[in-house]
Amino acid sequence: MTPAGQRERYLPMVYAWPRSSSVMRGVDFLTAPGRAAAAAQALASRRPVATEPFQLMMTDDTGISLFRAVGPDGAAAVGMVGFVLNADRLVEGAIARSGFDGFSAALVDVTDGSALPVVGALGRPERDDYRIGLAFAGRAYQLTFRPTPAYMKTETGAASWSVLSAGLLLTGLLGALMLLISGERAVIEEQVADRTARLRDREARLEAILDNAADAIVTVDASGVVVSANAATARLFGYPPAHLSGLAFATLVPAGADSDAAAQLARLSTAPPEECVLEGRNARAEPFPLSISVAPVQLGREEIFVCILRDLTEQQRAQERIYRLAHHDVLTGLENRFALNVRLEQQLAMARRQNQPAAVLFIDLDHFKKINDSLGHAAGDRLLVGAAERMKDLLRDVDTLARLGGDEFIIVLAGPLTPDSVTGVAVRVVEALSQPYQLGGATAHSGCSVGVALFPDDGEDASTLIRHADMAMYAAKREGRGNFQFFSPAMNAATHEHLLLENRMWGALNTNGFKLHLQAQVSLETGRVIGAEVLLRWHDQELGTVEPSRFIPVAEESGMIVPLGDWVLGQAMALLAEWRREGLDDIRLAVNLSARQFSGASLLSRLDELVAYHGIDPAMMELEITETAAMRDPESTREQLRQLRARGFKLAIDDFGTGYSSLAYLKLFAIDRIKIDRGFVKDIEHNPNDAVIVAATIGLAHSLGLAVVAEGVETHAQWGFLRDKHGDEAQGYLFARPMPVADFREFIRHQEQPVPGA
Repeated sequence: MTPAGQRERYLPMVYAWPRSSSVMRGVDFLTAPGRAAAAAQALASRRPVATEPFQLMMTDDTGISLFRAVGPDGAAAVGMVGFVLNADRLVEGAIARSGFDGFSAALVDVTDGSALPVVGALGRPERDDYRIGLAFAGRAYQLTFRPTPAYMKTETGAASWSVLSAGLLLTGLLGALMLLISGERAVIEEQVADRTARLRDREARLEAILDNAADAIVTVDASGVVVSANAATARLFGYPPAHLSGLAFATLVPAGADSDAAAQLARLSTAPPEECVLEGRNARAEPFPLSISVAPVQLGREEIFVCILRDLTEQQRAQERIYRLAHHDVLTGLENRFALNVRLEQQLAMARRQNQPAAVLFIDLDHFKKINDSLGHAAGDRLLVGAAERMKDLLRDVDTLARLGGDEFIIVLAGPLTPDSVTGVAVRVVEALSQPYQLGGATAHSGCSVGVALFPDDGEDASTLIRHADMAMYAAKREGRGNFQFFSPAMNAATHEHLLLENRMWGALNTNGFKLHLQAQVSLETGRVIGAEVLLRWHDQELGTVEPSRFIPVAEESGMIVPLGDWVLGQAMALLAEWRREGLDDIRLAVNLSARQFSGASLLSRLDELVAYHGIDPAMMELEITETAAMRDPESTREQLRQLRARGFKLAIDDFGTGYSSLAYLKLFAIDRIKIDRGFVKDIEHNPNDAVIVAATIGLAHSLGLAVVAEGVETHAQWGFLRDKHGDEAQGYLFARPMPVADFREFIRHQEQPVPGA
């Protein structure tokens, strides 16, 4: 056998029986000598077609092939079954079955006037020959009978009739055998049809499975052309299903660095998973990410690739969302602290390589706490988003803006920089953030304080630069907010001062270096003094007078605030005991409790000990806690206040409006009054929002049975407003400045009308 040439159609044998005939597998009957025409006719006519006689390969006998096409009715043939008849054995069998051996026979194919010997050869025709025509599977045959000489010698008279009868019997037997063969063929054809139907059913089920698979499944031949594709492939790439077969695989998945699609698929079949993420192209030429799994399959001499493709678009979007949540602030969309540290270190590394400077700006919004608590968290969130948008508009693409948390932001400036260019950015930031914000119908004014640290002068690494920028920002706040400050080495002195103050405060506490000052609290209705707030003052021999705003934060940070607060409680109770002996037992003293002191486990027992020691009436002492401290643990605060109220102490919420609670929480706490922070009071003459907040606070507090003390009253207009809104008490410079205890005693003894013209 030789390989078939290039043609449009082939008809190779794929199944042979018996097994000894398997050597015929692969023979293309459309080119087999003596059988090509019959095979083509059988495919076209759908009827049995016999071939002209030919010599069998396995023997020297003559054979005839019988072909018939198979396939659904009314459709093109899908194949053909063939039978090879050994003509010599067929005739010999017919003679044997006839039981008459007194003649010789010859079978000749006379189709289309030809005379092709099939079986036997009688030579020249004789008078006693009998000839009968046969038709079988589209061909014509002539069967010739001739009595043998031996038979003619023994038979007389009826010999010719006997030969004729035997010939007719032989003809009948031969025709019957042919019909039997046709019948066997019909049975086999039925079996083939049944097997074909089963194969079609299996194919339909496989096709249904493939078409319902979620992933795209594509088979590609060795030349990189799509052979088949399931329904998911059509959905994934947007092509009509009929257009996928015959499409170049590189149209769906560009080969990239590989020379062609086949080379790409061969490489991917052994590649690790991380290399099997590629870019696909849909029918609109739009790229999208996909993963591919490739398995080469050998079908005979042909190799194909089975590819499973999965769209990774949603997976990558989910990964991007996770990454964004991990690296960005949810509210503003800016980079968060983690991403900032990574980005800043990268920019510093680049600045070192390029020998260029960099700058870190630490921005803290002014009055954010007040706005957030007075207008609500939603308004506070809008302010943060608005501030972020304003700052983004000022920066270049190479710059970085991040939110550290709360109301703190960081700007990293990269590229060629000078102190003047950094100053320009800082000025624009301060100006932009000082503009009013419209927050849900309310106008709010915030502003910011900015600290600047330069690389490499102020630090070589990210943490140092951020820390120094933070120091500079606090220096800006100390200068009055709404400005910026560059870091200077002198700012490191603040850390040194912290340690110095802590050590000096311990010495002052042990030597009574602290003193109490009192600021009068008056009735808004009469202007008369009804109490005083205890304030702590410190004068150091070396440092001079140290302001509370300077040493109180150090005490809180170091933990010294607890023993210092305990000392203040003891001094205040001793003063109340002294006043009672002097007949001044109607003046109430208000003492601030720090957050640590209030939440400490020893507060109640210490108060019990001090009350018993000094013998005072607890009702003459008012204990104040800030709302921020109260809201750290509302349930614990509620229980602590209940215990204090049970002991007879008066209780107040200090600096109301500067924390993050609301008036709704007040009904949960056993308190007597709230103190409105001076930040709200100072602008009630000019800021309608502050005026509304103060009035609403007074009204709601009264509805809850609470008294209201206004702090920071400095003008008659403020006093008049608070009195008109039915405020209860006030303190401030209008009535009296803080003064030493001795001066306060004389002040209340001689006080008749503390506010001139009241």
